[in-house]
Parts: sequence; C-alpha cells; structure tokens
Amino acid sequence: MPAYVSSVLSYLQLVLQQTVYIIGEEQSNEGSKYMQPLTLIDRFQPHLRHEQQVAIDEGKLRKREELALLDPQQLGPMLKLSIVLLVVGTIFFGVLNVAAYLTQTHSTHGQSGGWGLILWLGINLLFYVIVLFLHEGIHALAFIFWGGKPYFGAKLPVALYCGAKNQLFRRNQYLVVGLAPLVVISLAAIVFTLLNPVLASYTLFASIGNFSGAAGDVWSVMRLLRHPGNVLVEDTETGYRAWEITV
Repeated sequence: MPAYVSSVLSYLQLVLQQTVYIIGEEQSNEGSKYMQPLTLIDRFQPHLRHEQQVAIDEGKLRKREELALLDPQQLGPMLKLSIVLLVVGTIFFGVLNVAAYLTQTHSTHGQSGGWGLILWLGINLLFYVIVLFLHEGIHALAFIFWGGKPYFGAKLPVALYCGAKNQLFRRNQYLVVGLAPLVVISLAAIVFTLLNPVLASYTLFASIGNFSGAAGDVWSVMRLLRHPGNVLVEDTETGYRAWEITV
C-alpha cells in the first residue's frame, strides 16, 4: 500500500512539475535583443562575475541546450526514471526502517490494521504534502546561497516549483541547486530512521516520494554534466537554458 500510494502521488508531481525535454542543438543568440536582461550570479567571484557580465550585456552568448517542462514526448523516459527511483527508494527506506526497528526493539510485534493503519496512512499523506513545500524551500535556499533571488509558483492542484528568473548560474552551482533537496532530505530521513524507526515510519511516504519525485532534478543534472564546467545555466519557469560566452 505505501509504495502504491507514493507511486501515484509521485507520478502526479512528475507529470506536472518535473518532465523535461531537449529542444535542440547548439544555436546562436540571435534575437537576444528581445530577451529579458540576464544577470550572472556569483557571490564568491565578484571580479570574474563583473567581467563576464559585461560580455553578457553585449550579447556574447550562445545557447547550447534548452530543457522545458511538460512535454508529452518525454513523459515516458521520465516516468521510467521515476519508477527506478521509486523502486530503489521503497526498498532502501523500507528495509532501513524495518532493520532499525528490529535492531532497537528485538521484536516483530506491532499494530498492522484497524484505526492504527488509517492513522498511519493519514499522517504519511500529510507529511508527503509537507515535503513538497520543503523540497522547493531547499531549492530556494540553494539559490540564495549562491546569491540568487528565487521565487515560488504553483501549478494546481499538486505541483509546486521554485525558480530564479533571468539569472545565470555556473554549471556546478546549478547542480548543487538541483540536487540539494534530494541529498538533504534523504540524509535527514536516514538519520531520523536510525534514531527513531517507529516515528520515521510515519514519514515513509515523504522519504520515498521525495526520492522518486526528484527524477526531474536528476535528469537535469545528468544532462548538464555533458556540458563543460564553464557553461552558464539560466533557470526558467519550465526548465533551464544552458549558455556559453563567446569570444
């Protein structure tokens, strides 16, 4: 039951929020005069940021790749990735929870039906909803860490997102932004499970759902790793654009 419910919720989130597709090949920045000004974000290298910002303002950018959300053609591959993460997450967090419980209690007895099960399901669903907000909040904190200005949006009824309009981030900085919720929440779930497996069982949907729901983030990171480290990434409401400065 937990895996089934988490799967359905993860798919809904994935369809509305994290489906990504590749638009095309490298292309020049023709028509850039119609674009909103782009601001390079780099809190830790102000001099280099200033030099590159001048080039950006002069239109010396070439678009290497663009990824957009909600393209039906890419739903299949993304669902496959989500299923893989769902299976891995369910096995990992489920086995970890049971193993930690048996290690601490040395007992296999527990309530498995009736109102206890209904309460368990209800609390798990509540924490799954909460983790959707937490996931986007961690994205926002990562944007802020690099010096960016994030914003939040929603595609009702279930999809939330966090972005940074008209801002450019270095590739590796953007990778941190993308993976931060998956890493932080998963590590917190592992520690919580080891400390108190009984209470952690009430957040099992959240742990698994966050893991499988990060398929879009993982896919984006995999795509960006194919580009050199000096590319600049523009976060968009529907995904991202990868740019490079031309000489």
